[in-house]
Amino acid sequence: MSDRATALLAFWNDVEPAHDEAYNAWHGDEHVPQRCSVPGVLWAQRYGQTHSGAAQRYMTLYGLRDARVLEEEGYQRLLREPTLASRAMRPMLLNLSRWVCRLHACRLTGATNALVATALAEAPPATVGALVLAERVPDASPLPWMNRRQDRQRNGLWLLCSVADGMTPDTPLPDGAVLYQRLAAGC
Repeated sequence: MSDRATALLAFWNDVEPAHDEAYNAWHGDEHVPQRCSVPGVLWAQRYGQTHSGAAQRYMTLYGLRDARVLEEEGYQRLLREPTLASRAMRPMLLNLSRWVCRLHACRLTGATNALVATALAEAPPATVGALVLAERVPDASPLPWMNRRQDRQRNGLWLLCSVADGMTPDTPLPDGAVLYQRLAAGC
């Protein structure tokens, strides 16, 4: 799935509870597939928490040919010219955090149904069981339409996603770690 990806776009968000069903329909049926049509976006996977927690409820990962894909016309056009559904959904998104990353390792597959995501201040000493290891590019361009009310930057410089086989929402996790289940959609 990720053998050609050298960069990762990680996006965390919440949505106003009254719009949760509409969000998931839009995100899975329109938004992610539309991003997958951009040259250089190689794959995408959506995840959601099965329980409410302090971290954002949703996480989407996009494998990119390289980080320049986000500055190229195909992607920029989607930001400038949103569909009617995207324009309507943008104000409903809350607690957004967007990381553009260098991808150091990726072993995600279509069968990756759950993972534990952890934002770290430093590179982890060992990456045994790592599904994703990505280093944040701190000077990446922000989303042009996002406002202060929506912003909730996730602290850290590294994203580590690990195997979550056999874990449940009651499984104790290390500080800052979040259990996510895979959601429909992707490319």
